[in-house]
This record gives sequence, structure tokens and C-alpha cells, in this order.
Amino acid sequence: MKKEIPNLILAPMAGITDLPFRIICKELGADTLYSEMLSSTGLHYTLQKNISLVNSCKQDFPLIIQLFGNNPKHFASATKIIDNLPKIDEINKSSTPRRPEGIDINFGCPVKKVMKQDSGCALMRDPKHAKKIIAAVIDNTSLPVSIKIRAGIDDVSAFDFLQEVSDLNWKTIMVHGRTFHEGFSGDIDFGLIKKIKEKYPKKEVIANGGIFTPETAKEVFEKTAADGLGIARGCFGNPWIFSQIKEYFATGTYTKPTLEEIKKVALRHCELIEEYKGKGNVVEMRKHLGWYFKGFPEAKKLRAEFFQVENLEEIKTILAKF
Repeated sequence: MKKEIPNLILAPMAGITDLPFRIICKELGADTLYSEMLSSTGLHYTLQKNISLVNSCKQDFPLIIQLFGNNPKHFASATKIIDNLPKIDEINKSSTPRRPEGIDINFGCPVKKVMKQDSGCALMRDPKHAKKIIAAVIDNTSLPVSIKIRAGIDDVSAFDFLQEVSDLNWKTIMVHGRTFHEGFSGDIDFGLIKKIKEKYPKKEVIANGGIFTPETAKEVFEKTAADGLGIARGCFGNPWIFSQIKEYFATGTYTKPTLEEIKKVALRHCELIEEYKGKGNVVEMRKHLGWYFKGFPEAKKLRAEFFQVENLEEIKTILAKF
């Protein structure tokens, strides 16, 4: 019998799903956390520079590290590095790279600079090469391996891609229900995701794309019969969406955060960035602060102030008078 409440996943997003934001989402109901994309080639050549992108802690659990790239040998090397990191019960630092609970391979990113490297969604055009990449990861870890794809690209559909790689022992697939050319607009292809689940019943299927409210979460869950929901842009400024979805599935209603609750979480997010990434990185909060307070009176003026902040004290000052 399918779970009444699906597994709720913080989907991987470059520049967004860093350790501080993963902690915030975990505290507000996310079940599984995906890292930002980590370059397999970058990890292969410059371990120390790139591995810090997936710094973690004991609260950051369960964690899936997502790799992108094009070279199977680099994927193999990166996988070995990740597989040999200290386990979660072996770490004692507040922030350090650790062995995750799974490794994901990105075949869905539509960003130009990734596509130009024949990585991300570009790999869906060449399922045979993608299969070599998946095999390289599986062969070099005992961790469960997952893949993230789109509905299709050019004349290659998700089914064409899966037909080539389905015999490999990957466990989970996250499907963004739009094609590469649709990007982040247009309707989600619920039927496609449902057919993938029907064709591959032993694989965990996660529906991704267009989930911005608990209502749409329930619609996607019911129309796709997916095992889980991958929340991406729907958590921008609203990490409460995870707890809201759980509340909505359980009761049919959900609670929206008050202004004071938003201010409290936004400030905690700032403090986590300073704690885990250093004081100079608080400027990374600018975009998040704009999202947290979007829609409030004078939000435009407030956003202009936030986009000038340089440190935590300036953020506290702005929040205190809001």
C-alpha cells in the first residue's frame, strides 16, 4: 500500500541547497536532502577545492550528494572519493565532508554552462554514454545510486533514455515532468511520471517540477502515483512548504507562517551561513531574504535594502525595524 504522505525531498539546486539551507528545510519537515551539484571532474582534479561544496553535519541527514559531468572515469574517481569519506557517526566537526546516504547523477540540468559541457540534460541525448556514467558510479560504491532526468530532450524521451539504462542497479529516479525545451514553464506531464512508475515498479520514483503549494503537491502525488515529491523552487522563501504539505495531507488544511516566524527563520538562516560558511558569506543571504519577504507591503523597498547588506548586524537592523 502506498504511503498516505509521500517522501518529501529537497531537490538539488546549484547555489541554493547548501548546508545552511538544508538544515533549515530539515527542521521544517523535509525528509531527504540533496546537495548542490558537485562537478565530478572538479572533484577528480582538485579534491580540496571542490569537496567543501558538500560540507555536512549530523543534522544534515539523510543526505544525497549529486554529481554532474561527462567523463565516466571522472565519475568513477569522484565516487571513490565520496565513498571513502568518514561516515556520519565518525565525524565530530560542526561542518565537514562526510559519506552521504546516497549518490545522485544529474541528467536533468538545463543550464547553458552545464549543457555546453555535454553534461546535465545534454546527456539524455546519448543514453549509451549516460549508461557508462551510471555504471561507473555503481561499480565504485556500495551506496544506493539515483538519477535525475527530464521528460525528454529533442527526439529522446524519458522512456527512450530509461530503456537503455534500466537494467543497471540504480534505485531511485527523480523525474522533472517538463522537457528540456520547456525549461521551468508549462504544464507538468503527470501521465509520463505515472507511466514510468508503472513500467518500473521496483524503482523509487520521485515527481519533480511545479510544486509550489500543498494543493499542487497533493495533485502531483495523486496523478503520478509517485513514491516521493521533489521540491525545488517551491521552497524559495518558503521552507515551510514541507511541513505544510504534511499538515495538508493529514488534515486538509495547513498553517502559513506569521511575519514574526518568517523573520525568526530568516535570521536563523543567516546565522547558519555565518556559522558554517564564514562571516564573509552572509551576502549569500541576499537572494533568500528577497524571497522570504516577497509579497509583503513595501517588499520592493525592503528587497533593495537586503541587496546591499554586507554582514549579519546589518540584516538584524533591517529585520528589527520591519
